Amino acid sequence: MASAPLSEENELLVSYITICERQRRALRLFTGRGKRFSTEELSLGSGVREKRIHAAIRPIAADDYRLLRHEELASITKFLTGEGLGAAFFSALLEPCGLGAFELADQQPLPRVLDACSSPSDETISERRRRLIRELAALEDGE
Repeated sequence: MASAPLSEENELLVSYITICERQRRALRLFTGRGKRFSTEELSLGSGVREKRIHAAIRPIAADDYRLLRHEELASITKFLTGEGLGAAFFSALLEPCGLGAFELADQQPLPRVLDACSSPSDETISERRRRLIRELAALEDGE
């Protein structure tokens, strides 16, 4: 069985500075001078105040830098998803965790897979993983 990464006592596996920098970079991929959206357009589309977006793209060491709240990030992601960019934006945020995002077809959740993850069973972990991968592949193939 593969082991999970271990943290030193009281030391986070992903630092606050890493999260701040990833959020800043993700925002700067799509907003600002010469980018797809101005901060005003991103604000209008997402409902996040323009001042908050400006503060989140400032250098982290700046006195007026502010990390966006969860609901603000979710609103920006939802807006960018409507533009076909949500998965790319959120993947940039998840990268320090070794994860990525993808868009769900027709906004449908993956109930069979999610239910299977939480149900007790006599299957080994490897068998369960193989079954979940097959179920995901079937969903992608439109079965």
